[in-house]
Amino acid sequence: MKTERMRGTFMPWAGLALGTTGFFLAHQLGSDSTFQDCRVERPWMVIGATIAGLAIVAAGALGSWRVYAARGEGPARCLIAAVSLLSCGLFALAIILPFIASLLIPPCWA
Repeated sequence: MKTERMRGTFMPWAGLALGTTGFFLAHQLGSDSTFQDCRVERPWMVIGATIAGLAIVAAGALGSWRVYAARGEGPARCLIAAVSLLSCGLFALAIILPFIASLLIPPCWA
């Protein structure tokens, strides 16, 4: 019973919470490793961090979508879920653009 209430409270915020986590993971492992330490950079590390980050963002978007699409939810919960969904789009864009840059720009501007 307690976990159901906690999950019900967290679900509208899932996009914001998990989206931030996914962006942080992809940024720290992917783009920073490409440009901060040239010895560490590997293409698979960047690709893996991007896929993991996007998967976490997608999980958050799915949780917020369930609240947004459910009937009988209050307007406040729907608004929070909508903001979370829109922020997931921004987080996904913020993950994809450094990934593209890491593929196009040579490591440490060699």
